[in-house]
Amino acid sequence: ALHRDAATHRNMQSDETKLRPLDLETIMSSKAAVKFWYLHRPKTMEYVHKNATKIQSVGRAFAVRQLKKKYGIEYMVELAKADAARREADKLKELSEEDRAARAADDAAYDARVEESRRLRREQMAREREAEDALRQRLASDARRRQEAEDARLAALAVAAAEQAKLSEEERLREEEARLALLAAQEEARAEAEERRLREAEEEEQRQLLVAEEVERLRQLEAEQEAQRLREAAALAERTRREEQEAAAAAALRAEEEAAAAEERAREEEAAALHAAAAAEAERQRRKQQEETERALAAAAAEAQRAEQARQQRIKEEKAAKYEQSLSKDVPVLVRNHGPGRVVNYDQEAETYVVRLDNAMGGMTITVKSSDVNLDDDRILSPRTKVDTPFGTGEVVGLDPHVGCYAINTEVGAPDGQQFLAFVQIKDVHLHVEEVEERAIVENPSMPIPDEIALVSARIVDSRVLNKTGNKFIQYKLEIRTSNYGTVYCWKRYSTFRSLCDRLHKEAGVKKKDIPELPKRQIVGNFSQKTIGERAEKLNLFLAAAVQAEHLQWGIRVDDQIAVYKRRVKKSSGGIFSRRR
Repeated sequence: ALHRDAATHRNMQSDETKLRPLDLETIMSSKAAVKFWYLHRPKTMEYVHKNATKIQSVGRAFAVRQLKKKYGIEYMVELAKADAARREADKLKELSEEDRAARAADDAAYDARVEESRRLRREQMAREREAEDALRQRLASDARRRQEAEDARLAALAVAAAEQAKLSEEERLREEEARLALLAAQEEARAEAEERRLREAEEEEQRQLLVAEEVERLRQLEAEQEAQRLREAAALAERTRREEQEAAAAAALRAEEEAAAAEERAREEEAAALHAAAAAEAERQRRKQQEETERALAAAAAEAQRAEQARQQRIKEEKAAKYEQSLSKDVPVLVRNHGPGRVVNYDQEAETYVVRLDNAMGGMTITVKSSDVNLDDDRILSPRTKVDTPFGTGEVVGLDPHVGCYAINTEVGAPDGQQFLAFVQIKDVHLHVEEVEERAIVENPSMPIPDEIALVSARIVDSRVLNKTGNKFIQYKLEIRTSNYGTVYCWKRYSTFRSLCDRLHKEAGVKKKDIPELPKRQIVGNFSQKTIGERAEKLNLFLAAAVQAEHLQWGIRVDDQIAVYKRRVKKSSGGIFSRRR
């Protein structure tokens, strides 16, 4: 049959790269023809399957639209649910009882997590709505208070204007009354000074009397304390004598009791010795038998302990070997039945991974067995890929999935022997994106660009925080006034001004104290509004000094077409020795 089909199809088509509709009809006409084409024309059948898949997709989409139009979307939802249930049942039939139970437990846990995430989302939306309502009410209240304050202010201004004339007249009357009051106050001050002098004299006399009375009272108090001390000393001597007599009587009584107790102890010791001899013999026999039993149990326990230690050591070595092959944090993986994700951590004891799923809502994490996790090679950056890191731009050398670090060549384009490798965590490595240089903002773009643009002044007028390729940095808007091209604006990073400051300090020499220094980059707090504002003020001081320094010459490249220059000012001396004769 194959030979006959081969003779039939050899005349019909000999080129596998092009397929006609007639060929498709012939291929699908009989089982023998299909079998022949599968065996002898595999590329053609691959093309047939690819087109058949597209045709099936188009037909299925047409059927879905017709059913939705005829029965409505609810009918389609029910069909989709029934189809999903059927496919789920087919999958469960292929699983064992343990896998089926594990699948049910995973599904229940997933449903619980989804419901919890939905509940948290609903609570968050409710809190956001409450916060928006509170904000709206607060804004309305603030607007009402501002309106009331403005009305009150206007009313106060009207009242103030009406009372201004009245206040001027009252001011004149108050000045006259103040002059009269001043005269009266001077007279009263003289009278009070005389009265104060007499009162101070009386108080001084009373103080002297009180001092004398206090001295007499202290003398009497010392005499009473001395008499009390003598009485207490006599009472202490009497109490000591009585205690000595009682101690002597108690000692005699104790001696008699000790003699009687010694005789009783002697009799008890003789009886105890006889009893101890018999007990010692019985104890010796018991200990001998117990030692033999303990030796047998110890031997069995030692053997069991050695076996347990060997088993634990074997388990420990297996876990250590698995840990050596485990994946570290942020490594991209594929989780069976869940899709792509990234490793959060690895539990060496339980041999499980905690994985954050990429396609789940809210960054959901799940715990899965290590056998269900495979490395996702498609999401690992290939060697020679250009990336951005905290150390700058570099090229990927490779990934160590156990450590969770990329090996980055920080010297792009350097020979193999001169490369400097940096090991960077996965979360700190981002694909490099070339920054597009921003064009300068010119007041009059139609104005022709002069051959040289002279700088008149420069200052910082704005700032912004940019986040590109996962790295944040600050840009400052620079306003440059020129002598022949109006005013231009451009954005520059803080490091640009730092480099200019360092170069000007080197060129200024002994006059570098006239140029303010710019603070270096901090470790933390670079993006706070306070730090940005302080840097803007210091940048303005630096730019003003650099522009006014007549002995310095420098320039700023605004973009790829415009550059502004500040030239050195040459002073000419007017003395009689200024020119060589």
